[in-house]
Amino acid sequence: MQTKYHSQNIVSYNISNDDIFERIVKRLYSEKLGSSVIIPHVCNNIDVFGGGFAAAVANHYPLVKENYHMLGKTFLRNNFGHVQFIDVPVKNKYGHKLVFANMIAQNGLPDKNKRRCLNYAALVKSMMSVSSFIKQYSDKNKNAEAIKFEIHCPKFGSGIAGGNWNFISDLIDDIWGHYDVFVYGYNRQNQS
Repeated sequence: MQTKYHSQNIVSYNISNDDIFERIVKRLYSEKLGSSVIIPHVCNNIDVFGGGFAAAVANHYPLVKENYHMLGKTFLRNNFGHVQFIDVPVKNKYGHKLVFANMIAQNGLPDKNKRRCLNYAALVKSMMSVSSFIKQYSDKNKNAEAIKFEIHCPKFGSGIAGGNWNFISDLIDDIWGHYDVFVYGYNRQNQS
Protein backbone atom coordinates (compact mmCIF):
# COMPACT_ATOMS: atom_id res chain seq x y z
CA MET A 1 0.00 0.00 0.00
CA GLN A 2 1.34 3.40 -0.98
CA THR A 3 0.60 6.62 0.82
CA LYS A 4 0.18 9.90 -1.02
CA TYR A 5 1.50 13.02 0.68
CA HIS A 6 0.63 16.68 0.38
CA SER A 7 3.48 19.07 -0.22
CA GLN A 8 3.42 19.71 3.56
CA ASN A 9 4.03 15.95 4.19
CA ILE A 10 0.54 15.38 5.59
CA VAL A 11 -0.98 12.02 4.65
CA SER A 12 -3.96 12.55 2.40
CA TYR A 13 -4.90 9.05 1.27
CA ASN A 14 -3.68 5.51 0.85
CA ILE A 15 -3.45 3.72 -2.51
CA SER A 16 -3.91 -0.02 -2.65
CA ASN A 17 -4.03 -2.71 -5.31
CA ASP A 18 -6.02 -4.97 -2.96
CA ASP A 19 -9.54 -6.01 -3.89
CA ILE A 20 -11.82 -3.25 -2.57
CA PHE A 21 -14.65 -5.67 -1.79
CA GLU A 22 -12.44 -7.96 0.31
CA ARG A 23 -11.03 -4.99 2.21
CA ILE A 24 -14.40 -3.47 3.06
CA VAL A 25 -15.66 -6.79 4.41
CA LYS A 26 -12.61 -6.91 6.69
CA ARG A 27 -13.29 -3.36 7.90
CA LEU A 28 -16.98 -4.03 8.56
CA TYR A 29 -16.49 -7.26 10.49
CA SER A 30 -13.42 -6.42 12.55
CA GLU A 31 -13.98 -5.60 16.20
CA LYS A 32 -10.81 -3.69 17.05
CA LEU A 33 -9.74 -2.37 13.65
CA GLY A 34 -13.20 -2.15 12.12
CA SER A 35 -15.00 0.87 10.80
CA SER A 36 -18.06 1.94 8.90
CA VAL A 37 -17.35 2.34 5.19
CA ILE A 38 -18.68 4.67 2.52
CA ILE A 39 -17.91 3.80 -1.10
CA PRO A 40 -18.28 6.75 -3.47
CA HIS A 41 -18.06 6.11 -7.19
CA VAL A 42 -19.04 7.94 -10.37
CA CYS A 43 -22.27 7.06 -12.16
CA ASN A 44 -23.62 8.34 -15.45
CA ASN A 45 -26.76 10.40 -16.00
CA ILE A 46 -28.40 8.08 -18.57
CA ASP A 47 -29.56 5.20 -16.34
CA VAL A 48 -26.83 2.73 -17.38
CA PHE A 49 -25.13 0.84 -14.54
CA GLY A 50 -23.12 -1.91 -16.13
CA GLY A 51 -19.54 -0.91 -16.98
CA GLY A 52 -16.33 -0.51 -15.05
CA PHE A 53 -16.59 -0.38 -11.28
CA ALA A 54 -20.41 -0.18 -11.42
CA ALA A 55 -20.49 -3.68 -12.94
CA ALA A 56 -18.50 -5.03 -9.99
CA VAL A 57 -20.76 -3.20 -7.54
CA ALA A 58 -23.84 -4.70 -9.23
CA ASN A 59 -22.26 -8.15 -8.95
CA HIS A 60 -21.43 -7.84 -5.23
CA TYR A 61 -24.27 -5.56 -4.07
CA PRO A 62 -27.24 -5.73 -6.52
CA LEU A 63 -29.24 -3.47 -4.20
CA VAL A 64 -27.03 -0.52 -5.21
CA LYS A 65 -27.82 -1.00 -8.91
CA GLU A 66 -31.54 -1.47 -8.20
CA ASN A 67 -31.67 1.80 -6.25
CA TYR A 68 -29.79 3.65 -8.97
CA HIS A 69 -32.33 2.56 -11.60
CA MET A 70 -35.19 3.70 -9.37
CA LEU A 71 -33.99 7.29 -9.90
CA GLY A 72 -35.02 7.06 -13.55
CA LYS A 73 -33.69 8.72 -16.71
CA THR A 74 -35.48 12.05 -16.26
CA PHE A 75 -34.20 12.55 -12.71
CA LEU A 76 -30.65 11.55 -13.66
CA ARG A 77 -30.60 13.88 -16.67
CA ASN A 78 -31.83 16.84 -14.60
CA ASN A 79 -29.84 16.35 -11.39
CA PHE A 80 -26.18 16.37 -12.36
CA GLY A 81 -24.03 16.35 -9.22
CA HIS A 82 -26.67 14.52 -7.15
CA VAL A 83 -25.50 11.76 -4.80
CA GLN A 84 -27.69 8.78 -4.03
CA PHE A 85 -26.72 7.26 -0.68
CA ILE A 86 -27.61 3.59 -0.30
CA ASP A 87 -27.36 2.04 3.15
CA VAL A 88 -26.55 -1.62 2.46
CA PRO A 89 -27.75 -3.92 5.25
CA VAL A 90 -24.89 -5.75 6.93
CA LYS A 91 -25.19 -7.99 9.95
CA ASN A 92 -22.33 -7.42 12.30
CA LYS A 93 -22.26 -7.13 16.05
CA TYR A 94 -20.09 -3.99 16.03
CA GLY A 95 -22.58 -1.56 14.50
CA HIS A 96 -20.45 -0.76 11.45
CA LYS A 97 -22.38 0.53 8.44
CA LEU A 98 -21.85 0.14 4.70
CA VAL A 99 -23.02 3.00 2.49
CA PHE A 100 -22.58 3.38 -1.26
CA ALA A 101 -22.57 6.88 -2.74
CA ASN A 102 -23.65 6.91 -6.39
CA MET A 103 -22.21 10.24 -7.56
CA ILE A 104 -24.01 11.37 -10.73
CA ALA A 105 -21.10 13.11 -12.44
CA GLN A 106 -20.65 11.35 -15.78
CA ASN A 107 -22.46 12.81 -18.79
CA GLY A 108 -23.44 9.88 -20.99
CA LEU A 109 -20.97 7.30 -22.22
CA PRO A 110 -17.71 7.80 -24.10
CA ASP A 111 -17.61 7.69 -27.88
CA LYS A 112 -14.88 8.32 -30.42
CA ASN A 113 -15.61 12.08 -30.42
CA LYS A 114 -15.84 12.57 -26.64
CA ARG A 115 -12.67 11.92 -24.64
CA ARG A 116 -14.08 12.90 -21.26
CA CYS A 117 -17.60 12.23 -20.02
CA LEU A 118 -16.76 13.26 -16.47
CA ASN A 119 -18.11 16.65 -15.47
CA TYR A 120 -15.74 18.12 -12.90
CA ALA A 121 -18.29 20.60 -11.52
CA ALA A 122 -20.74 17.75 -10.88
CA LEU A 123 -17.94 15.70 -9.34
CA VAL A 124 -16.98 18.48 -6.92
CA LYS A 125 -20.63 18.95 -5.93
CA SER A 126 -20.96 15.19 -5.40
CA MET A 127 -17.77 14.93 -3.36
CA MET A 128 -18.91 17.82 -1.15
CA SER A 129 -22.20 15.96 -0.57
CA VAL A 130 -20.27 12.86 0.52
CA SER A 131 -18.29 15.00 2.97
CA SER A 132 -21.50 16.56 4.31
CA PHE A 133 -23.09 13.14 4.70
CA ILE A 134 -20.17 11.88 6.79
CA LYS A 135 -20.13 15.03 8.92
CA GLN A 136 -23.88 14.97 9.55
CA TYR A 137 -23.84 11.29 10.39
CA SER A 138 -20.88 11.75 12.74
CA ASP A 139 -22.49 14.77 14.45
CA LYS A 140 -25.68 12.80 14.99
CA ASN A 141 -23.82 9.80 16.43
CA LYS A 142 -20.97 11.42 18.38
CA ASN A 143 -20.80 8.73 21.04
CA ALA A 144 -20.82 5.78 18.63
CA GLU A 145 -17.24 4.93 17.65
CA ALA A 146 -18.54 2.23 15.28
CA ILE A 147 -20.16 4.93 13.14
CA LYS A 148 -16.82 6.57 12.27
CA PHE A 149 -16.65 6.38 8.47
CA GLU A 150 -13.71 5.62 6.25
CA ILE A 151 -13.88 6.35 2.53
CA HIS A 152 -12.98 3.39 0.33
CA CYS A 153 -13.19 4.05 -3.41
CA PRO A 154 -11.85 3.07 -6.81
CA LYS A 155 -9.95 5.61 -8.89
CA PHE A 156 -13.35 7.06 -9.73
CA GLY A 157 -13.89 9.26 -12.75
CA SER A 158 -10.62 8.26 -14.42
CA GLY A 159 -11.68 5.06 -16.16
CA ILE A 160 -14.68 5.00 -18.49
CA ALA A 161 -15.52 8.62 -17.58
CA GLY A 162 -12.11 9.76 -18.88
CA GLY A 163 -11.19 12.18 -16.10
CA ASN A 164 -7.63 13.15 -15.20
CA TRP A 165 -6.64 11.16 -12.09
CA ASN A 166 -4.04 13.76 -11.04
CA PHE A 167 -6.76 16.42 -10.90
CA ILE A 168 -9.24 14.08 -9.17
CA SER A 169 -6.50 13.24 -6.69
CA ASP A 170 -6.13 16.94 -5.88
CA LEU A 171 -9.91 17.12 -5.34
CA ILE A 172 -9.63 14.25 -2.85
CA ASP A 173 -6.94 16.21 -1.01
CA ASP A 174 -9.02 19.38 -0.94
CA ILE A 175 -12.42 17.90 -0.12
CA TRP A 176 -11.74 14.68 1.80
CA GLY A 177 -8.26 15.40 3.17
CA HIS A 178 -9.42 15.21 6.79
CA TYR A 179 -10.96 11.71 6.43
CA ASP A 180 -9.33 8.29 6.22
CA VAL A 181 -9.40 7.64 2.47
CA PHE A 182 -8.36 4.41 0.74
CA VAL A 183 -8.16 4.42 -3.06
CA TYR A 184 -8.01 1.16 -4.97
CA GLY A 185 -6.43 0.72 -8.38
CA TYR A 186 -9.56 -0.88 -9.76
CA ASN A 187 -9.32 -2.96 -12.92
CA ARG A 188 -11.69 -5.28 -14.76
CA GLN A 189 -10.06 -8.39 -13.23
CA ASN A 190 -11.54 -7.40 -9.85
CA GLN A 191 -15.12 -7.62 -11.12
CA SER A 192 -15.89 -11.18 -10.10
